[in-house]
Amino acid sequence: MKSRRESLNKAISRTIVAIIAIIIVAVAAIAIVGFVEPGIFISHKPSVITINYYDDLAPSEAKVFESVVIPMFEKENPNIKINYVDESASDIVSSVESLEEGHDVGPTIIAEDNMVIGELLYGGYLMNITNVSSSIMPSQMIPSMTNLVNYEVKAFHGVFFIPLRANIPLVFYNKTALESAGITQPPSTLQQLLQDAQTLYQKTGIKPVMFQGHGGASTPTELFQWMVQFGGNPMVLNDSGDIQTFQYIYNLSAYFNPDYIHGYWGSYKGLADGSYYILDYQWPYVYPILTGSPPSGLGVPTSSLGVYPGPSGPVNNDHVVGGDVLAIPKGATDLSALVTFAKFLLSEQVQRIFIVDLSWPAVNEQAYANLPSNISTIYQAEEEAISAPVFRPPVPWIDEWNSIVDQVWTQIIVDHAPYSQIPSILSKANAELYNYLKTNYNQTVAQEYEEGYFAPLYG
Repeated sequence: MKSRRESLNKAISRTIVAIIAIIIVAVAAIAIVGFVEPGIFISHKPSVITINYYDDLAPSEAKVFESVVIPMFEKENPNIKINYVDESASDIVSSVESLEEGHDVGPTIIAEDNMVIGELLYGGYLMNITNVSSSIMPSQMIPSMTNLVNYEVKAFHGVFFIPLRANIPLVFYNKTALESAGITQPPSTLQQLLQDAQTLYQKTGIKPVMFQGHGGASTPTELFQWMVQFGGNPMVLNDSGDIQTFQYIYNLSAYFNPDYIHGYWGSYKGLADGSYYILDYQWPYVYPILTGSPPSGLGVPTSSLGVYPGPSGPVNNDHVVGGDVLAIPKGATDLSALVTFAKFLLSEQVQRIFIVDLSWPAVNEQAYANLPSNISTIYQAEEEAISAPVFRPPVPWIDEWNSIVDQVWTQIIVDHAPYSQIPSILSKANAELYNYLKTNYNQTVAQEYEEGYFAPLYG
């Protein structure tokens, strides 16, 4: 009896071992076939997808994204994690190019400067997301952003990027200092700005105007708006409006704070400590920093801090719309997860955070409903400024344009070339860019440039 039971047990054991062996062989065969036959591929992806999200944010902005926005998304979508990568706009371009050339894009999405995105678009690095764009875009976008998307479709025959957040430069000023000098209202015209700057200097001994004059992308961006307000086409550099712009700024520079040569998008502290009184065009994100309580804020009383769209130019009061757009590199994987994240960033809930916590103009119109009263000052200024929008054309040679504008700025303003030479300096700059386009692109592009084909885009 015992031997029969032992024999039966051995038989059962052999059967179990055989079944296990068959299962192992079957699984191995399926795995092999899966890799050989794409049509019956068995996915071995992890249950959690990690999205690489590239963005270019100031430290205070990145803090809100990393501590509020991303955790909120991950809580709602536990199967998706976000790896936030903070890089400059130009570095994001390089990263995308490297990922695609290395065939290692993976689940990647970028938020790129609306001026720089053209480099990736013209280079063929962006995925055409026309088929999923309606799933991402909010049902109601502010008019200027709707117009930008319409331009994109018309110019590039598809949707390759979607507006994420707007940005609009404003003028910030020290109310108390202006009132002490007898100036009851901020300057409404450029002539008045020049007069008020002179008055402040005479009464305080402080050169009151801060300008983003250190070069890089900051200076050309500010100058673009100035040239538009003078009726110029900034891209050609030497039409009558462009010349008048530099002639005016040449005179205004007599009242620039000496530190203007270091001024850029991160300059604002001097407005709090009295180093200067007029911060001539800065992005809205500085408002909560200036008015916030120490140590994270600078503690400027809201009653002492003025903010408005700025003085009107002689031709118009158009404002350059900055900000960033969402795009997906070609070859990206896990498109469904990327669309989910993009849709979340454009949701009313997140766009409202952009307004309240970061002072960014939202692109989702529904985010503006019932805003708290404590942000009404900055919002009203943004709303007024963005009502007359102008966009920089997303040309792939924008870095060269920036570089030439910086050279002109240094020669005319920083080094103070003779006033009479301003027209000839700008004409040489025009010729330099024309030759660059002829050499690096072709004669047609260069001729189109010379004829003003590349010009500001109006929203």
